[in-house]
Amino acid sequence: MEEATANSSDGRSVSSEAGASEEFTREGPTDISAAGGDIVLPYEPVPFVDMDRFIGKWYEIAKIPNRWQANGSLSTVIYCRNPNNGKLRIVSRTFVDSRRSEHSGRLWVHDQEKCSSYKCQFLWPFTGMFWILHLGEKENYGYCVIGDPSKTNLWILSRTPTLEDYVYEKLVAQLEWQGYNTSKLVITPQSEDLASYKDEDDDFY
Repeated sequence: MEEATANSSDGRSVSSEAGASEEFTREGPTDISAAGGDIVLPYEPVPFVDMDRFIGKWYEIAKIPNRWQANGSLSTVIYCRNPNNGKLRIVSRTFVDSRRSEHSGRLWVHDQEKCSSYKCQFLWPFTGMFWILHLGEKENYGYCVIGDPSKTNLWILSRTPTLEDYVYEKLVAQLEWQGYNTSKLVITPQSEDLASYKDEDDDFY
């Protein structure tokens, strides 16, 4: 299947595949242009997340800026598990003025049956609750959206540095229907070169 990379109208690097199709885990109108302003979708985490499929490296496609994360480029987040005791860890990285900024924290799954909400602690004693709102259907999920109960924080993540344009537009539309102010989303500059890049300390455990 042929794949091409281009820049979208909002400045993102997007990839497209001839004849590509992607199933969405959240219901909503499939015709974005026909969606009315009175559509409301339930705001809750996805029903279930397989953490073995979810852990690993994600590339930040867009986010709502927050107080603790630098607005850099080539940003990634890595979820990893200690093979000895199963404890989870999260590592957030970005580059600001060509210098790497990195923060790591502890992660606790809030609902062990669903595994779609978790608490995260980057700085003791402060913790935050986060929800996994959307997931792709690929073996490693392909893309995901992370938010929080207050609708203050939001990240759109992908397993690759680019995300198909139609997938991004569908996610943004669904987030609007769920009550998010998506006009606050800021695109994170990425590079296709990162797809084959691996830091020597990517394996944190």
